[in-house]
Amino acid sequence: MRGWRLALAAGLLISTVQPAQAQRDPARAMRLGETPSSPQDLRVLDRFARCVAGRHENAAADLLASNPGTSNYNSSLRRLAQGNWGCLHSGTLRFNEALFAGGLAEALLRRENAHTDIAARTVYDPNRPPLQARDEAELMSLCTVRAAPPQVEALLGSEVGSAEEAAAVRALMPQVGQCLSAGVSMRINRPALRAALALATHRLVRHNALAAPAAARE
Repeated sequence: MRGWRLALAAGLLISTVQPAQAQRDPARAMRLGETPSSPQDLRVLDRFARCVAGRHENAAADLLASNPGTSNYNSSLRRLAQGNWGCLHSGTLRFNEALFAGGLAEALLRRENAHTDIAARTVYDPNRPPLQARDEAELMSLCTVRAAPPQVEALLGSEVGSAEEAAAVRALMPQVGQCLSAGVSMRINRPALRAALALATHRLVRHNALAAPAAARE
């Protein structure tokens, strides 16, 4: 494998708890992206994901449309990464599935020019079929994208690991808190939040594009 290897860290853990209980037992709170990474590591992963999405746009889109809670989803992500080591120039790539998936989502949004028109591309339409969140983390992410599209757009338009990205995350945190369900506490880092919001944005864009209202088909 030309000296490269893939190391997958723990992904996303979530539980529903009362806030006071979460303070007493932090291990039961929601965690996103616990493995620390340097800005350079994250930028390497971003470039890798863009390259993979460019090579396999349809496969990446179909994969992200599937249920991330299944073992097949994770194994498919691994195969997609391991089959594209040519997108790396040298060295070792370490990341968890959620961050790689988020990078793919961002890359696909850029290819569709959807990362600069998030409000219009993700707007709620009562004539469309409902989009169900598959877990608490996705519920928070979908809510945040639709409630604060300009701020999400600013985040996804920032350079990975930059001060601009940090400022965009700070601007989003009040809305993220408002989008958490009652009784859910959360620990999150910037890369994981960015990945979660990119995935939610991609799912909403795809949903709105594929689920045309019945009136438009008549």
